[in-house]
Amino acid sequence: MTVFDNVAYPLSVRRVGKAEIRDKVAAALRLVEMERFADRPAPALSGGQQQRVAIARALVFEPEVLLLDEPLSNLDARLRTQMGDEFRALQRRLNITTLYVTHDQEEAMALSDRVVVMQRGRILQADVPEAVYRRPASRDVAAFFGAPNLIDATVTGCRSDDRGGHTLTVEGANGRGACRAGQAFPAGTPVLVVVRPEDVALGLADVPPANAPPADAPAADNRLAWRGRVVDCVFRGSRRSLTVDAGGLRLNVECPATRAAAVGQTVTLLVDADNAWALKA
Repeated sequence: MTVFDNVAYPLSVRRVGKAEIRDKVAAALRLVEMERFADRPAPALSGGQQQRVAIARALVFEPEVLLLDEPLSNLDARLRTQMGDEFRALQRRLNITTLYVTHDQEEAMALSDRVVVMQRGRILQADVPEAVYRRPASRDVAAFFGAPNLIDATVTGCRSDDRGGHTLTVEGANGRGACRAGQAFPAGTPVLVVVRPEDVALGLADVPPANAPPADAPAADNRLAWRGRVVDCVFRGSRRSLTVDAGGLRLNVECPATRAAAVGQTVTLLVDADNAWALKA
């Protein structure tokens, strides 16, 4: 079929009049910027263009709910990002409720108003993207997004604020300091502390980070602290991925490519309490 016939198909099977089909197809193709390809055979299009035609075909009969199952899975990385941004803008313009299934974590974060994380048919957590990423409800949710540091610790103190938040002081795994939690934990409770690699501030042995304490100073009340040795470093263009051994605890650290330590170098690692989240162990 041509592009026009592909997009017109949902209307044709609903026995819509030809004049109405022509107007609605033209409008749908304009939405995805494909109107100049209306007479082209669909197989002659690029992968990204074919995806746009598929979206136009889904939109042309003005559904109340749009269901999408891995719609960008057969595109290369650059085109996935481009099409994802275009689809998000289109969905906002049309204001159609959309259920979007994907295994791509970044895609889920970028396109969603709400994220539902499922495992074996069960909902583990449903919330706005930043809450799911920053405040996971379980170890499985935390581990699904990226490569977080999951640190076993023990609560040594807990204080609550008037907004229902909780700040814990914890010790364990060769580090100590403060983190946040969604519930109060009594002293002595084992917890799992979630720290994202990009939230770890790296201090080189000879160039400490701004406002950093001396290497042997106790941790402040508003952060976690470790001292360790870099055992691996991977260059990723704009950033580097480090693995730091802090007395047997392996920590993943993401830092700018220009701010990194060499393998074998001793470093300090600091994490603000707002960027560390405690879960029940």
